[in-house]
Amino acid sequence: MAEPEAAPPEVRATERWFIRQGLPMFVEEYSAGRDVWTRALPVLALLFVASILTGTVAADTVRGAVLLVLAAMLALGAYAGWNRSRGRPAFALPPRVGIGWLIAFVAVPALASLAVSRDLVAFWGDLAVGAVVLGVVYVVTRYALVAQLGWALRWTFRQLSSVTRLITRVLPLMLLFITFLFINTEVWQVAGTMSAAVLWGSLAVFAAVGVLFIVGRSREEFQGIEVTTDREQLLDLTHGTPMADVAHDLPGLDQPVPMRTSQRANLVAVMVTAQAVQVGLVGIVVWAFFVIFGSVAISIPVQEAWLAGLGPVDVLLPLGDGHGVTRSLLRVSTFLGGFAAFYATVYAASDPVYRDHFVARITATVERAVAVRRVYLALRRREGLQADLPAPRPHRGRPADETDPPPDRPGEGQESGDGGSATGGHHPSVGPRGL
Repeated sequence: MAEPEAAPPEVRATERWFIRQGLPMFVEEYSAGRDVWTRALPVLALLFVASILTGTVAADTVRGAVLLVLAAMLALGAYAGWNRSRGRPAFALPPRVGIGWLIAFVAVPALASLAVSRDLVAFWGDLAVGAVVLGVVYVVTRYALVAQLGWALRWTFRQLSSVTRLITRVLPLMLLFITFLFINTEVWQVAGTMSAAVLWGSLAVFAAVGVLFIVGRSREEFQGIEVTTDREQLLDLTHGTPMADVAHDLPGLDQPVPMRTSQRANLVAVMVTAQAVQVGLVGIVVWAFFVIFGSVAISIPVQEAWLAGLGPVDVLLPLGDGHGVTRSLLRVSTFLGGFAAFYATVYAASDPVYRDHFVARITATVERAVAVRRVYLALRRREGLQADLPAPRPHRGRPADETDPPPDRPGEGQESGDGGSATGGHHPSVGPRGL
């Protein structure tokens, strides 16, 4: 994000708005140290404390637990002293997270555990786990995956007609087919005896192939997004956003600003997430149906007979009279729910009626975000902050818009005034259109 002292409040509010929409790539000067890790600091602090507490609980002796607590208190005191030496409150979060903080996040818990256990193998394992956790936190924060999922859920429940249309068109025939699978002995013997790793691995295969279907269609539909060059229509699109109050005074709003590859990919990811949530709801509905139906219609002795001794029937919630919710029932229902979501994904990617219904709604949301970006960049240019410049040019017989890639750098086939930033810099060429 832009530095707080340099950017007006509307710029910072719009950058937060982009992140809540799951579009962090729309933020100019997006920095890992200043934006990604600082946003992740609360989670990192919680994980850091949890790792220290876990080591304390796992300590074999009271002396070891006390040493871990003392090490944590020493680290906390050192951090407070470091803050005070720089004139900040004792427990203020750092304005920027450098490599030293990240190394400390991984190394301190591992070293504290090593001091207690004296187990070098466990120490290297703790370092590896810490590095993996750090990587996961970075990816989730860098691409605003939690915010993206939250936005997709909110958008889905605001567009219940799309979900209802998908469910009513997919479920009837699919439930008829899957119900016959549900009462099939071989399905119970395969899915009902799966280990957790095999079951979730199977669902991951369904999810990966389904995402490929969605991405393929979303990339095609992204090509058709057109953003208005009419100033009044653009101002209407910014209503209800942080840019609404300042947009009227900004020049150059009728000129689109082509997006970089990462920004176009971010928009496609938002479209993919929105549809993934919808097909995921179909899978949840099917899963819940079979859990209820199976616990009522299929007794525990029948389940034992179907499994034919291949695995135990663990009763998790007895309902009386030989019925209940069993571990095998949950496994079979989960497998069939994942299969139903995969079927719904293929259907949604190929049915033209549903695609038109879905695309009409998601396109309006995407066009609004692109319009807000154009106003946001115009405000940054007016304030002297780094921002992409408009670079209109013909593309395949039509005027340029945001879905076009930015122009090449000077000396690579384009004039020097075609693109770049308001501060005089140029973004590197991203090659062919690609999306």
